[in-house]
Amino acid sequence: MSEPEAGHNWLKGCTCFRLRRTARRMTQVYDHHLAAVDLTLTQYSLLANLVRREPPSVHALAALMGMDRTTVTRTLKPLIGRGLLRLEAGADRRSRHIVVSPAGQALWDQAKPLWRAAQTEIETRLGPAETADLHRLLDQSFARLGEEHPEMLRP
Repeated sequence: MSEPEAGHNWLKGCTCFRLRRTARRMTQVYDHHLAAVDLTLTQYSLLANLVRREPPSVHALAALMGMDRTTVTRTLKPLIGRGLLRLEAGADRRSRHIVVSPAGQALWDQAKPLWRAAQTEIETRLGPAETADLHRLLDQSFARLGEEHPEMLRP
């Protein structure tokens, strides 16, 4: 077996590679639908988490999203630049809270049906039973992967 073939076989057996490859494919479906309002799936997810709760700190949003703070900050910058979000000083002056502007709320309202269309496309392509199975397996995997070595997890 040649070296490239051996590498390819290794990747086919790598759970993380397969999961990330599938996640990228799904993200492309969502990004395609959300392009009409100039949002990526990651930006939409942040916005969706912000419009549904009291303004969190960047740190709290990172923990909620399972992302590191620098990635959240990098994702927030264009949304702040577009006037969809703003940062406000927190109670202790060291923390800043993310607030959705009226323009951000309006854009999220526009984006919701596009996100639903992407959801419907995924469910149609996978089938309802497979989609439900996938959700169950992902939720179960997420929980189990945090049980044994919680010290490895970072927000």
